[in-house]
Amino acid sequence: MTSFGAIFKVLGRSRFRLMNWLILAELAVMAATLLWRFATAGVQGGETFWSVLSWSVLGFIVAFVLLSIQTERVYTRDTYRLLPLGETKLYLTDLLTSLVMFVYFGVIQVVFYAVAEVFDNRYLTAWLKAASGPTYSSEQSLKALVGIAAVGLALAILGWTTVSFIHLVVSVTNNFLPVTSRRLINIILYLVMIVLVVWIAGYLVDAANHVGDLLTGGTGFLVNIVAFLVVAAIEAGLNIVFLKKWVETVPN
Repeated sequence: MTSFGAIFKVLGRSRFRLMNWLILAELAVMAATLLWRFATAGVQGGETFWSVLSWSVLGFIVAFVLLSIQTERVYTRDTYRLLPLGETKLYLTDLLTSLVMFVYFGVIQVVFYAVAEVFDNRYLTAWLKAASGPTYSSEQSLKALVGIAAVGLALAILGWTTVSFIHLVVSVTNNFLPVTSRRLINIILYLVMIVLVVWIAGYLVDAANHVGDLLTGGTGFLVNIVAFLVVAAIEAGLNIVFLKKWVETVPN
């Protein structure tokens, strides 16, 4: 029986390399953007930090998509499905590997933020005082940052389980339904996916406007995190059932 550690190393090696390439590309784009602005108009206060943050947000989106592709390939290819391990271990290890690589990418982003903060410390201090209103303690600020990170990870997990759920449902329906019914089911599922993406985008915008809830001890973020993880757990359970019962591999 293949051990968890062995399969984690195999899955993690390619994703670690992929995240490193993404980080290098992101760093190159950040540097090019700042150099161009410095050459054309000079770098103003706060420009370094906001440039880094803007490219970082795009980087998170790309990282999520790339890890989603890697996650889906594992249980649809016979390279891994034919290994001597159960579908539950394979699916959960696959999901955990993507999560760890996503966290790794996030840690590197924090390093980028810290470097940018050194250049824009005075600007950011003034901006935070103007934006925060009441004076919050360092403990409250740390709580807000941890809460935002937790929401982000919960959404990433929910996103991966949802993508897998839709993918596996499509695979199951393709095995049992006639062509006309398959197309109808696929259209419905893709519409659900679009609605989900729009809903998540709306939630993120609303969450950005209510970060103060974390600073003042609000529990809304915590409730949302628990809800996301509960839905993700249900989807993960259904995905494992699909893998065990109906989904066949695609030959390499």
